[in-house]
Amino acid sequence: MKKLLQAPFEIRRPFRLWMTGSIAVVMAALLPIRDASQTERNHLMRLLRHSHFGVRETVQRLEASARLQGLPVLALLHGERSVLVLASSAGGTPVVMHDADSHPAIPLSLMVHEARAGGADVLVTASAWPDLPAAVADELASLPGLVDRALT
Repeated sequence: MKKLLQAPFEIRRPFRLWMTGSIAVVMAALLPIRDASQTERNHLMRLLRHSHFGVRETVQRLEASARLQGLPVLALLHGERSVLVLASSAGGTPVVMHDADSHPAIPLSLMVHEARAGGADVLVTASAWPDLPAAVADELASLPGLVDRALT
């Protein structure tokens, strides 16, 4: 597995941050990203890793790796662009908004879609937030390792 070079995270203070276990809130935040055009997704998400496995197997491996790390799966949307939403050990999952009229983001989510050259790409939210609870910030920082373990 080859690690990809990535642009640095955009760091912004959240306009609004809340922890939720509500599937309705999570779905409302995820569906527009999942259905967005490639250009819109590139703005909202960044490539974390490429997997030589297909989408379904990559998602299964990510789910197993998350559970081994103690992060329960809050939601899983299967499809052309599958999304795995992890729950924080702090309870629920964080939902963040940059501005009053911005689209909500779910930092503890991984999007997996089929790569053009085969395999699958694993994407994460393209921003970082400095004011998250410490446990959530640690879990976000551990996502690359979680993905690496899943894909090896």
